[in-house]
Amino acid sequence: MTRINTNVASLRGLRSLNKSTNLLDTSLTRLSTGLKINSGKDNPSGLIASETLRSQVSAIEQSIKNSNRASNVIATADSALGEVTNLLNQVRGLVQEGLNEGALSQDEIEANQLQIDTALSAINRISANTSFAGDKLIDGSKAFRTQASATDSAKLSDFQVNEAVFGSSSTITLDATIVTAATQASLDYSAVDGGLATASTIEIGGASGSQVLFLGASSSLDNVRDAVNGVTDITGVTATKTNKVASNVSFQNAANVNSNLSFSDARASDSILGDANQNINVSFVDPSGNSQPLGVVVSNNATDINIVINLATNGSGAITSTAADIKTLIDNNADANAYVSTAFEGTSNGNGVVEAETAAALTGGTNAYLTFNASNYGADEFVDVNVLSGTFDTVDNITDGNALKRDIGSDIVARINGQVAQGSGLQANLRSQQLDASFSFTSAANTVDNTASITITGGGSLFQIGQDVSAAGQVGIGIEAVNTARLGGVSGKLFELGSGGGKSLLDVGPSVPGSDLVNIIEEAVNRVSTLRGRLGAIQKNVIETNVSSLGVALENISEARSQIVDTDFAVETANLTKAQILNQAGISVLSIANQNPQQVLSLLG
Repeated sequence: MTRINTNVASLRGLRSLNKSTNLLDTSLTRLSTGLKINSGKDNPSGLIASETLRSQVSAIEQSIKNSNRASNVIATADSALGEVTNLLNQVRGLVQEGLNEGALSQDEIEANQLQIDTALSAINRISANTSFAGDKLIDGSKAFRTQASATDSAKLSDFQVNEAVFGSSSTITLDATIVTAATQASLDYSAVDGGLATASTIEIGGASGSQVLFLGASSSLDNVRDAVNGVTDITGVTATKTNKVASNVSFQNAANVNSNLSFSDARASDSILGDANQNINVSFVDPSGNSQPLGVVVSNNATDINIVINLATNGSGAITSTAADIKTLIDNNADANAYVSTAFEGTSNGNGVVEAETAAALTGGTNAYLTFNASNYGADEFVDVNVLSGTFDTVDNITDGNALKRDIGSDIVARINGQVAQGSGLQANLRSQQLDASFSFTSAANTVDNTASITITGGGSLFQIGQDVSAAGQVGIGIEAVNTARLGGVSGKLFELGSGGGKSLLDVGPSVPGSDLVNIIEEAVNRVSTLRGRLGAIQKNVIETNVSSLGVALENISEARSQIVDTDFAVETANLTKAQILNQAGISVLSIANQNPQQVLSLLG
């Protein structure tokens, strides 16, 4: 090469040297930072993917921290609730001891009551002072705020909102509609003329237990009812009596509103109708004569008892007898009032004149009967009547009359916001990812298609435990107040066990049975235990599993991001060695290329 103005070999060597220098710089940067992507030009698409994964990793890491903090909050509340449970158990023991009044002096009972008062005060103090980072936990501050109309409130004995996530809504409306009403287990027992024919021994059983009853011969419905109700506390079964409805017939002169008069069968006791084989027929007869007196004729045959009332007339032959006249006539006639009794109907005062009436039979009567009911509603309740000796025939109901010895109740079937709720007695519960609520209907509201509504307006504690800021990544928990004013149930509230509350040990007597005190405590313990169980379930099954799953996700996503952005030192060290060699070779080659033009000088020599 004899040209010297352009050194092509030098330019080629310089280009290669610059390239190897860039490779060397890249390897040195990656090895020094530990990252394959140090700027957008290193890997544009990889940078976008890595930043997306980096954002997700950050969200997961914070969600794990949030979950752990939520677990700490729940653990704090659970610890306080555990102390409340311990105090309730102490109160239970003190009440149990105090009810043993035959072996205790009055001073000892008063000392027990003093301990109960102290325990109740401690429960209120724990409720007021339990906090986490300055936030009260079990004084009601963390409970959901709800609204319900007076009409809807009257339909419910209780309702609870345990969990709710509002999402983008400011309120949540809950509509609970009864699809199938809950039932009480029940059996009917019809009256027997003259009472039980022979002495009978029966066993009455219910959800609470069973008891054997000894019923004497000729026992009436009232006797049986009183015997069953006397052991209700043991069996959980009550007996109610439906009185006899006597056969009757009514007459009225359409022209006189005050002429209404009814005749009822008076042949039997308050439980049994008269002989069904003999019909009672009543008639009003116009004597078709002038100045006829009012009178009654009673005749009796194998199939009919006929009561014929001959109406009074005036001198012109017009009927003058009023309903009041006929009532007085029957009431004072021994033959007639042995079969029928009379009464004015509606607003009638009996002053209206009657008219002739053809013979009409008394109809529509029913015997009295007993109904044995379970004390509560639901499939866990039953009534069992087992005849050990004698005769005591129970049926499913008086109308159908099918023989039955044992009946079981049924739970309510309801829908809450369109979803099928789980029924237990009169209570309907709905548990989903975003809602946990329960409605307890009153027995009066336990009818098909009856709907009760409540609106959740706020409150509760919202925990962001998922990486997505949406309802799917949130848990809303409500913690109701745990104090003596709120703990308890249908038997009463816990504060009533304190001195002056009306149900203390000092108030126990005929009007305040000891079982009332025990029931209040057991309902309070059940309420606290249910709350602890619910919080524990959230802590274990929601939060801990969430932390575990997020941990696995964090590992996998971090690994995926590492593969994109982190330096593989084995590969990069090899690249560094290669770049170093190329760089050194490039420098040597460039030096040689720069010396080549000097060879032209030999031509001038």
